[in-house]
Amino acid sequence: MAGWILLAPSIDCARRGLQRETPLSEWERGDHFSSRASCEDYRATVIETEKSDSGNIYDERYSYAICVEDDDPRLKEPNP
Repeated sequence: MAGWILLAPSIDCARRGLQRETPLSEWERGDHFSSRASCEDYRATVIETEKSDSGNIYDERYSYAICVEDDDPRLKEPNP
């Protein structure tokens, strides 16, 4: 039985932005969950918590975060 992983785009500190265009295999892996619902609930909680800090890049980061099954083929490293 597959679990779920919260993926979030990496933060590009030099540009003070997010690396949303990179492949999912390069996104930062967050917590592991037993169900999609628990993953989405956690994501929503993080977004709500970060909203209180105006201009916080983590609010934006988690608004782009996604929950994927841990065996999703997009998580594999691309072949050269």
